[in-house]
Amino acid sequence: MSSTTSGPRQIPAVVRGAAADSAVAARPARGVSLALTLGLLLACALVLALAWQLRELRQERRGLVERVNDPYVGMYVPKVALTALDGGAVVLGEPRADYQLLYFFSTTCPHCLASLPMVKAIAAQAPAASKGRAEMIGVASASAADAGAYARAHALAFPIVANSEVRTAMLFRAHSVPLLLVIGADGRVRYARMGVIDEAADLRAALAALDEPKRPGGGAARVANKESP
Repeated sequence: MSSTTSGPRQIPAVVRGAAADSAVAARPARGVSLALTLGLLLACALVLALAWQLRELRQERRGLVERVNDPYVGMYVPKVALTALDGGAVVLGEPRADYQLLYFFSTTCPHCLASLPMVKAIAAQAPAASKGRAEMIGVASASAADAGAYARAHALAFPIVANSEVRTAMLFRAHSVPLLLVIGADGRVRYARMGVIDEAADLRAALAALDEPKRPGGGAARVANKESP
């Protein structure tokens, strides 16, 4: 009867060699996986960076386009001499005192009609807000007859100018109406609002521009492009 001797079992050399080869092969595989993960993370970071840069470029382009086309705070305006419907002489862009409010509108514009209550409130409160140093002038893109009828129908208490010259409107960048500009004694825009003027914030902003230190310019005007049909 043979006896069995207990003790550590010897792993065959062939098995040991196979296990070693497997371990050696696993190390490069893990290295490749880590490299791929890092590469994907880097690619995602680059995509996000490019997307952010593209967004910034689009915003800059939009700002440049608005700067070229729309009125903005600090912009100089020309002086244009015209005659109001009541026969009085007015000079757009040249305040008689410290401030001039120019309201560009059309007699057929629904947005202008919707803006009338707030525009009339601004006209009524401007003298007190400016301590008597502001004037308001309406600039109608219409014939004198139509502008006069419109002013009477809506009880507009400020001088109205009938302007049929597109060039004059474009000098003030009034390519869309309604447009309200507050101009200082230096001939620069202090406030601009393009689009429907029907919020209390519009009233406050316009009146605040009548009681501020002169601005060095360059700030962007709050503009909402809502063209009339």
